[in-house]
Amino acid sequence: MRRISPRFFSACFLIIIPWSAVAWTGEEIVLYEGDSLYHHIRVSEQDGYRYLSFNRARGSQSKVSVSDPFDIQFPYTKAAFVVPAFLEGKPSKILLIGLGGGSIPRVMAKCYPDADIDIVEIDEDVITAAKDYFFFEPAPNMNISVMDGRRFLRSTREKYDIIFLDAYDDMSIPFHLTTREFFELVKDRLKKTGVVASNIWGPNTDKFFLSEVRTYQDVFPNVYMIDAVPSNNYILIACSQKTVISKTILQERTTSLQEDLGFDFPLSTYADTFRDLTGADFDVRVLIDDYAPVEVLRSKKASK
Repeated sequence: MRRISPRFFSACFLIIIPWSAVAWTGEEIVLYEGDSLYHHIRVSEQDGYRYLSFNRARGSQSKVSVSDPFDIQFPYTKAAFVVPAFLEGKPSKILLIGLGGGSIPRVMAKCYPDADIDIVEIDEDVITAAKDYFFFEPAPNMNISVMDGRRFLRSTREKYDIIFLDAYDDMSIPFHLTTREFFELVKDRLKKTGVVASNIWGPNTDKFFLSEVRTYQDVFPNVYMIDAVPSNNYILIACSQKTVISKTILQERTTSLQEDLGFDFPLSTYADTFRDLTGADFDVRVLIDDYAPVEVLRSKKASK
């Protein structure tokens, strides 16, 4: 196994979202530890699981079972598989911005072996970490590009059924992936019936979260939310055209997905948290390239 250099995770675009604090009860083996420009990086193993942590006090950003890498661990990762239910058929073209430990693309490729899956990750060392420590093996239907997500969207002319954004962590947010201009670009890269989903670490009461919802509303005709209970993650979902999805429709489709994909966890848990935010009124500003103070907004609660 190739050792990761001290430059591990040295890029400016970090792609993984924290979930909740890990209960460190047994003996922990540290497989890698070092500093990047933005985080203290730790890869460890404990009680049969591998963990990727940027800030141990705030929890882990990726977790994989050593005995079964396809066993999905985090609620937000499970909730991500509700997103295909917003389509009328199976996805044939998927874009994932952010690799992390590779859990979502690994399972997505297994669920949809006939779909083309593009993965964008700015840091080549993240890809090395996923391969060396988290059992990530690119499937034949995957294509990995090492570059910034927004730059990739500008450079490609592909159209996608699903674009999944996993670009916000607990301590820093790449503002250029939060703005109206960015989501207009995302919308242009979706098929007419395509959907975009963003995994956002809560709370859902800070001004950044509400401004991100407001920015979605400014670009897309319909905006929905899934609560990745019991974690503090929320998935915002928007359709590229005016496609009305009700909670009943989503529950019916997730039941069908459950039967087709054979998950050992109930997708209905996340479909039950569905909220339609299309007409929700929030007294916050739309984020634009000239105004996206995301770090400041995250520290402020919205007024009631």
